[in-house]
Amino acid sequence: MSGGLEELIDHHRIEQFLFLEARLIDERRFGEWIELWADDGTYWVPANGEHSDPERQVSLIYDNRARLQTRVERFASGKAYSQQPPPRTAHLVGSVTAADAADNGPERQWVVRSVVRVAESRPGHRVDWCGHVTHQLVERDGELRIVSKKVVLVDNDQELTTIDFIL
Repeated sequence: MSGGLEELIDHHRIEQFLFLEARLIDERRFGEWIELWADDGTYWVPANGEHSDPERQVSLIYDNRARLQTRVERFASGKAYSQQPPPRTAHLVGSVTAADAADNGPERQWVVRSVVRVAESRPGHRVDWCGHVTHQLVERDGELRIVSKKVVLVDNDQELTTIDFIL
């Protein structure tokens, strides 16, 4: 963002949105978290590098909104055995930059880049996840929604423990 009051307000609003998303995940408020997503939203965590096509390359996670909803329902049911006991997480979101995306008619869109560090803790086990995140956000009916989220873990080309939670 290059300046101007409107751009500063947009940037603050976008940062607050990312902070809210992180807090909802950390507090395991997944029902509220899924509401942040557009109906056509996609969530992608590529494996083995940056990659540009989740349809042709291996992914750690590649979910559409329906699959995310199923994941949330499984977490809430208590039948997600990989979530027992549920991990505790703390997200640290930083280095947020945002740019207007191509004009899409009446909807405003942004491409938002950030860095995330997630501490995951379970009894006797702690893991740190770090990555570069690209969100595509859209404003619909005055609300921001996630159209896509891509998390490129810095060590995604190495052996990783199972990702049992949402980054």
